[in-house]
Amino acid sequence: MAMRMCNGVSILLTLASLLRSAVSDSSSMSQRDAQGHPHAIPCKGFLASDERVECGLFDVPLDWAHPELGRDKLHYTRYRTDPDAEREGTIFVVPTYNPATSPLSLSNPEQMWTITTASSLHNGTGGKFDIVIWTPRGYPARQPGQGLTAPGHVKCFTNDEERAAFYRRASKELGIEPAWGERMEFLQEQKYEDAKNWLQLQSMMIDECLRKQNGTILSYLGTVATVRDLVAMADAFDGPGSAVNFWGTDSGTLIGEYLLQMFPERAGRVVLQAPKDLRAYLYKDTYETWKEELLHASGILSRFSEACVKNNQQDCSTKVHDQILDPDGLTLLEHSMFVLARNTYIGWRNALAVDLNNAALTSAFKPVAFGNTTYNAAETLNGLQHVEHLGGWTLSMMPVFCGDKVADYNPEDAAARMREIAALLKEDIHLAPLLSSSVFPSLNYLCHLWPVRAVERLAVLNIEPPKTLAVSPLVIQYSANPFARRRPLSHVVPGIQNARSVVQMKFGNHVFDPETCMGRIILDYLREGKVSQSLL
Repeated sequence: MAMRMCNGVSILLTLASLLRSAVSDSSSMSQRDAQGHPHAIPCKGFLASDERVECGLFDVPLDWAHPELGRDKLHYTRYRTDPDAEREGTIFVVPTYNPATSPLSLSNPEQMWTITTASSLHNGTGGKFDIVIWTPRGYPARQPGQGLTAPGHVKCFTNDEERAAFYRRASKELGIEPAWGERMEFLQEQKYEDAKNWLQLQSMMIDECLRKQNGTILSYLGTVATVRDLVAMADAFDGPGSAVNFWGTDSGTLIGEYLLQMFPERAGRVVLQAPKDLRAYLYKDTYETWKEELLHASGILSRFSEACVKNNQQDCSTKVHDQILDPDGLTLLEHSMFVLARNTYIGWRNALAVDLNNAALTSAFKPVAFGNTTYNAAETLNGLQHVEHLGGWTLSMMPVFCGDKVADYNPEDAAARMREIAALLKEDIHLAPLLSSSVFPSLNYLCHLWPVRAVERLAVLNIEPPKTLAVSPLVIQYSANPFARRRPLSHVVPGIQNARSVVQMKFGNHVFDPETCMGRIILDYLREGKVSQSLL
């Protein structure tokens, strides 16, 4: 494996217990009496006027092993090859959950991505590839595909009022006096008792949410099914048995990592940018993963704040477009990282007054100019809380992440882990004061609360014998990314001998940009199937 450095910038337990090995080859898939079928639908917004763009729904079986159980659909957007170009295939791109390391962000939904990043990707690869972005099963949808993928993400409440009413009712059942207001923001710094109570409330919320769902559908949200969907889309768009080209970032890399495990012979040009640790994802306790990732993010942000923002760029190595950011640009970058870290790792919200009493947090928020307006710490934090407030009606990625766990759900084990976590929170509640005076894990890291497992899971890693793929996968990692620690390649692409690794050594711009070192490497690899030595 070669490495180079880049300095640039209790309702479904019966079904859930049916664990089947997902390690397979393409011949076994072709024997299944199931195929996927694309159906074009009208595009919305300004995509409707772009002749290069096709919007559609891709018909798939709920269970690839049992297509007779029903079918559903995936929403996709397809940016077509140039009509005069010699078409070489399709590059599939998945929206990722974490906007910090993804082409898709809170402010850059599907429409904007298609006409900006897809255009850059299209041009940078010579116009020879279709670019397909799709919303996988269980992933948060974005416009214009909002709600079109089914089974989609799991929604528990329809509005703030319904959510607040549930927590009032649940608190009364537990004999708890709510320490939060109508917006579900804590009105004072949380203590250990608040953390224990919140853990109980989150458990009750999961039970409430499960009662509102079709339990059978939840077992079809796994990543194994998503990879089978991906291979079916490649068959439909490029022909049976065609190479599957894929680019994923952050949690989206799991789809690529599963692809390499399940269908190594189908893998084409595969980019894993800021990848997840596949071994930890499958086997490790999620609460322990939360502690490690929280401490990593807090440490990176602390060092960045000290070196760059507070010291006016002294010892600051951050560049965007290979240019040093001005102080306000640095501060805006830091602020965006803070809100993303809080959204990713912290499972409760504070009222503004609570955050303003946190000296560790406010010290990182010096005034920043945006246009003709200068924002102080209070105004900035108030803006952050507006963003943090969004999306509180769903379970985020919990059904997918927890449903993929190899270990079956066991109620007795879950109850024991609940007690252990309640005890651990006594010390862990103050792990990251830079992000919040008191912290609590977000739902994605509380898998002991989620009883549903995917019908088909990746039971065994396909590592023997070691494999050399036709095209070396490209693994892109970062030494200073708050949301992605560097991982051993054996934990990202286990069993693959010829993976290529590129590491960005400085903080830099982690979002795709064709003008950065990393952006040029991605384009070069997707265009040529390898990375030019001149770029390393």
